[in-house]
Amino acid sequence: MEQMSDYFATKLVGSGVLEEVLRQFELIAEHCKLANNNKLLIDTTGLDIKVSMIDRFLVGERLAIFARYRIKVAFVCRPEQIDSRKFAGLVARNRGVTIESFTDYQAAEEWLLEKPG
Repeated sequence: MEQMSDYFATKLVGSGVLEEVLRQFELIAEHCKLANNNKLLIDTTGLDIKVSMIDRFLVGERLAIFARYRIKVAFVCRPEQIDSRKFAGLVARNRGVTIESFTDYQAAEEWLLEKPG
């Protein structure tokens, strides 16, 4: 994880098992909580994991950890990583997470830093 001026940024890389990525969410959320940081950018462009619709549901459920700590989360993904229905994000939002996915790092950062209003 890297401390940016107003948020944390982390990059998830590798291939293999989705469960390992899901375990990282809790560690990342705990780190944000301990640092008293409520904005997070997660870059998944270096991940190579195939996910089914059921996997997307599980991802959305696991993202609920960020709602517990009131952490706003922006994901930067490759276009092929984003489901056109954004199912994982919908599941996460239904669990109280403020979340959005982007294919552009700058757009993700702007959304993450915008003031609620």
